[in-house]
Amino acid sequence: MAMAVATAVTLSYRRSRTTSRDWSITNSAPVVVDKLAEPIIINIGGKKYATFEHTLNRFPRTLLGNPEKRKRYFNEKNNEYFFDRHRSSFTAILYYYQSGGLLDRPLHVPNDVFNEECNFFEIDPKENEDDQDGGDQDGEDDLPQNSTLRAIWMVFEYPSSSPQAKAVAIFSLVIIMLSIVIFCVETMPVLDDSVPEERDANGTVTRPAERGTNHEVFFVMNAICSSWFTFEYLIRFIASASKIRFLKGVLNILDLLSILPFYVSLIVPQESAGSIDILRVMRVIRVCRIFKLTRHSKGLYVLGKTLYASVNELIMLMLFLVIGVVLFASAAYYAEERTNPQFASIPHAFWWAVVTMTTVGYGDIAPQSTLGKCVGALCALSGVLAIALPVPVIVSNFEYYYKEELSKRQEAGERSLSYRNLDHLALKSPLLQHKVTMGSPSLSSKLDASPGQYSSPVLAHRITNGAMKFGHDTIIETEELSSGGSSKPSTPKLRRKQHPPHSETIL
Repeated sequence: MAMAVATAVTLSYRRSRTTSRDWSITNSAPVVVDKLAEPIIINIGGKKYATFEHTLNRFPRTLLGNPEKRKRYFNEKNNEYFFDRHRSSFTAILYYYQSGGLLDRPLHVPNDVFNEECNFFEIDPKENEDDQDGGDQDGEDDLPQNSTLRAIWMVFEYPSSSPQAKAVAIFSLVIIMLSIVIFCVETMPVLDDSVPEERDANGTVTRPAERGTNHEVFFVMNAICSSWFTFEYLIRFIASASKIRFLKGVLNILDLLSILPFYVSLIVPQESAGSIDILRVMRVIRVCRIFKLTRHSKGLYVLGKTLYASVNELIMLMLFLVIGVVLFASAAYYAEERTNPQFASIPHAFWWAVVTMTTVGYGDIAPQSTLGKCVGALCALSGVLAIALPVPVIVSNFEYYYKEELSKRQEAGERSLSYRNLDHLALKSPLLQHKVTMGSPSLSSKLDASPGQYSSPVLAHRITNGAMKFGHDTIIETEELSSGGSSKPSTPKLRRKQHPPHSETIL
């Protein structure tokens, strides 16, 4: 009897639990799925990006922010939006939506290409921070529109763009080295065979000064070097896309300073004492020619940009050194005042403090007392710490600008390869002269009427991953440029397209 009652109670309890659970399930609130929070896929030339719809809807006036505008590019089969556009530019465009309006052009993407992509997606390119800050100060992304000037500019600015450019760079480098050697060697007394003027006791010149043979040889060699520097400067100025930006460039200013002394020495007479002082100053300015090496060396060029970007850290370092020099020079003076005459005053001790803090240690001035040696030890340790603090920041800046320079050089090589391939192909194929479709209908109007003349650098940048699309059924294949920029371009070939562009997927 007791077992029957227990069984009945157990069945009743289980039945009540099941009923309660079923009731809670059937009467629970329905789950609401927010469609705006669902991720959408955007395919850019085969590379897929994922974001949320509410992120794009922040800017309804743009192409991606307006559902009605972007639905034209929706691929129902793959459930994604497909755009045959520039991949590297779209990374910054997508970040424009994610950041709430921050448009920052990638360093390796030229201005003209990025502006074209912004116009396609209906984003104002003026919001680009690089344009607001003045863009690239070096002007390396701006190429002349004229094909002849563009070819000249590439020859003199990008040594890896062609064999001719490499030959010009080597010749220019030899001339620069020759000029620096002449600048140093002509000051050696052994090679100075000129005869100084002679005067009698009354100051009358009895024998005028005569220039030696070596002086004439040095003058001729300086004339040859200066002529080449002048020719190179004028050619680059004529071929530059922006004359004002060219004149404002730091390296171009140094080039001009290295040329002027030779022509000033031809104009200024050498008899008066004032003219001699001017000539001495001009000869010192000639040392600026050594900075021309930065144009042919990535490392020196990057080092200059690194120092420019690390001005704040260098000022902080100098501030530390100034404080340390004054502090330890004062301490050393009072410690050595009575026993060491080398520390005659605090300003005299400045030299010792500078040499000690920089760990050079010439030894011409040294403390002798025990207290002075303790001050010297503290001075050396403080100098090591002060110099070591900003070094990681400077190294980080150097690494950043070095990678940026490599990206620019590679991009410039691809641009020159693209221009040569397009100009070569346009002379042989009438297809390029009548039918150009590259994802933007406006590009067709940017071609000149004459074959081989292109008015828009955007045309060459649309060669990505070794292929560029023309029309609806033709692809031009080109050999990809290696990272070193030295691969030999192959002749472009026409072939029929086998698959649509969105059939290739890169995740």
